[in-house]
Amino acid sequence: MKIRPINKQYLYNLISTAKGDLMADLYIKNGTVINVYTGELIKANVAVIGRHIAYVGEAEHMVGESTEVIDATGFYLCPGYIDPHVHPFQTYNPVTLAEKIMTTGTTTIICDNLFFFNHMDASKLTELWRELAELPVKILWWVRLDPQTFSDERLEEFSPAKIEFLLDQAVAQQAGELTDWPSLVAGRDQMLENILTAGRLGKRVEGHLPGASAQTLNVLAAGGITDCHESIKGEEALRRLRLGMYATLRHSSLRPDMRQILPYLIEARVDLHRTMITTDGTTPPIMRHGFIDYILRIAMECGLAPMEAYRMATLNPATYYGLDGELGGIAPGRLADILFLEEPSNPTPLKVITEGVLTAENGSPLVEFIQPDWHAYNIKPIINCRLQESDIIPPAYDGLFPIMHFISPAITKIREVKLPSREGKIDISGEPGLIYCTLVDHLGEWVCNGIVGGFAEDLEGMACSNTYSGDFLAMGRNPKEILRATRRMYELGGGVVVAEAGQVIYELPLPLGGMMSDRSLDELIPKSEELYELLAKKGHIHYDLLYMIHFFSATHLPAIRLSPRGIFSVKDKRVLIPTRKIGS
Repeated sequence: MKIRPINKQYLYNLISTAKGDLMADLYIKNGTVINVYTGELIKANVAVIGRHIAYVGEAEHMVGESTEVIDATGFYLCPGYIDPHVHPFQTYNPVTLAEKIMTTGTTTIICDNLFFFNHMDASKLTELWRELAELPVKILWWVRLDPQTFSDERLEEFSPAKIEFLLDQAVAQQAGELTDWPSLVAGRDQMLENILTAGRLGKRVEGHLPGASAQTLNVLAAGGITDCHESIKGEEALRRLRLGMYATLRHSSLRPDMRQILPYLIEARVDLHRTMITTDGTTPPIMRHGFIDYILRIAMECGLAPMEAYRMATLNPATYYGLDGELGGIAPGRLADILFLEEPSNPTPLKVITEGVLTAENGSPLVEFIQPDWHAYNIKPIINCRLQESDIIPPAYDGLFPIMHFISPAITKIREVKLPSREGKIDISGEPGLIYCTLVDHLGEWVCNGIVGGFAEDLEGMACSNTYSGDFLAMGRNPKEILRATRRMYELGGGVVVAEAGQVIYELPLPLGGMMSDRSLDELIPKSEELYELLAKKGHIHYDLLYMIHFFSATHLPAIRLSPRGIFSVKDKRVLIPTRKIGS
């Protein structure tokens, strides 16, 4: 299915423009085309009618009085960049993200649907997809097959009928990312059926397979997995390529892996036409450097030839998704997504054309990005939950308490410690390096009381509504300041709040479902940097604070997490300490 369908008359207009019988709407002359099909730099003119390129070459017979002419002398013309793996809700929302990244050359993104899937039914979700499809940046989607937070009760939400309905939409490009791949390996009927549905509809299936052995990759490739973005080392990417998968090379705020992966592949002299690059839902601070253009710059610094780098961000993902008839290159019949570069070695464009319209220049958008009525899609401020100190501090515990200790932003280990108590509650006042951390049900029914190490040992009180499970975190060493931060977070309708010494010292409102802001990224970048600097002063040593908080409840990551069922051991899927009702 085409993402921009055309009718018979439009098709003939393309033909007529190429022939010179119909005048072009836009004519770009004297540019040098970065031809990703042949690997050449070619002096050429480009004629556009409507959304599409009709002609690339030397002729000018389609230029008329009404044709807009842009002189591209001295510029290199590059296809718009495609990011194949985007989480469009990392404090920003899909619209504010699209507006920002368009100015740096990314004109198509394939996005995670999980947050939106959690807030609305399938019919409403596809309505949102259709509304967002009208933006200048093409926003395409994945369809999740699992909730990413362990819960047998939620499996029915991923029923074959619902998955088929979503995958059958033109904007849905793949199933995944598949974090619950053990269900596929174990032959769970629902997962097998959903994988078969994706194949029958011609949609790809992306895996989430960190650290997978050659044996596991064989099993999953046999099971229909077509790509994985979780390579951390070059040999892991090569292992995927050798088994017929695509390897998406990631350089994100959480996993800045490009400098480890790419030199290995270059030295190995392997064919890279089945590789892509992604930002993987990067958080705002790193976006000060750019988006896909930033990764392309790093790739070239690693020694990759510019043409090969541009293919990873254009033709390769377009081909992977079967969209190369519309996207990925500057050629007749393709959508007119064209970037004006000063040099092939500098991937940040000075001008951006999306679907035949000049939409950005010198890093600023030239068109308006209108946000949906988010409330109409059930993306609203969070509901207030009246917590008390007794809800956020774990009850006294007789045995060894399972502490969730962070050794990186995404990885934890279990430390079992006998903790003292006072007045029936665990007391960490004499335990340096530890903080209380409670996951609070977004509906206000339960709490999961934990103790965390390796986060920020001098943090008095903090609350955050941006988590993978959609529940809220209340944490710190001082119960009164934890409550102060939590109550302010509820007043904001969601967000990140830090409190100490009787006052709120930082707040970032996230009123769109507790996950997203309606502010621009130009505002969110410095506001997020302020949070990172503040927490660093409180003892936070890791490099991606927002993702780290986001993952407190993500039960696809090792080794221990807070979950809607309780403190959860990921490896053996065992609840170590169950949740309890609020007020109990």
